[in-house]
Amino acid sequence: MNTAAPPSVGPGLHEVAPGIHRLNVPVPFRSLRQVNLWLLEDGDGFTMIDCGWGDAETRDLLEAAWQDRLGGRPVSRLIVTHFHPDHAGNCAFICERWNLVPQMTQLEWMAANLALRSLYTDDFELRARFYGSNGLSPEMLERYRTETVLYDTGVRLPQSYERLRPGTRTEIGGRSWLVMTGQGHSPDLAMLYCEADDILIAGDQILPKITTNVSVWPWEPLADPLGDYLRSLDRLEAALTPETFVLPSHREPFRNARARIAELKHHHAERLDRVLELLGRDAVPAADLLDSLFNRALDGHQINFAMGEALAHLNRLVFEGRVSRHVDDDGLVRFSAK
Repeated sequence: MNTAAPPSVGPGLHEVAPGIHRLNVPVPFRSLRQVNLWLLEDGDGFTMIDCGWGDAETRDLLEAAWQDRLGGRPVSRLIVTHFHPDHAGNCAFICERWNLVPQMTQLEWMAANLALRSLYTDDFELRARFYGSNGLSPEMLERYRTETVLYDTGVRLPQSYERLRPGTRTEIGGRSWLVMTGQGHSPDLAMLYCEADDILIAGDQILPKITTNVSVWPWEPLADPLGDYLRSLDRLEAALTPETFVLPSHREPFRNARARIAELKHHHAERLDRVLELLGRDAVPAADLLDSLFNRALDGHQINFAMGEALAHLNRLVFEGRVSRHVDDDGLVRFSAK
């Protein structure tokens, strides 16, 4: 099948494979800039995958794309890969517009509802205390407080959903898609894989050129999300082929998922070695590593991900037995190489 990856495209729908259309819409996050939504021709209508950030600009782009390219056919199904705001933001709007119930994995639906209530990822004060206990300076904490984009400013959810279950199959437009899930970036991110045409709709689990954020969050400070993520990559590597055409949620579609998976594994191995090198024998908090790990100025929203990623690599090294974690009497968390 001829599925050549297109160049970077602007607004509007663009066909990337027979019956599969890409809609590129902006997001209010400096490091991402955009998110890909997918519309798959499906009988008398279209299946839509992901929703974009919930603002008027994105909703106008959705309406324009629907009017321009659907040819009078409706959006008849909505699948949301995961709960993050650039993927779930317009969920209620799309469902109300087309009289739908979204399909998501159970953990992603629960995470979205918690975040919408300023819990889970969006417990703002809990995050501030957590970052402070991991050494973030008062100046950086102030930047976090003033520049973080909160979940409920760009997300609205319907009252109910339909559960997507990993290992099951769904038929879309004459193709059979296997529902797969990945962890580390999000609790139970849904992906769709069509073996017959060797196409993977990957969400954020595999991205080209940029790396998926993998973070430790304050409600589970001893978690090993990087281990979860690497194990998810192992499962994908076993299922995919050297020719798999990947439709990612950010940047351009690409071929050869296995090669990209190898690059991602290598990146994290190098990152782990770099963290270990930075630690030495002196116990230091995670925040002391940020300047060396991220060679750019971080805005307040990016501080969340930088702290989360630093801790994800530190915790992975703790699980591997190469680093020790210490909590001082004043609650400051420090790490040291063994």
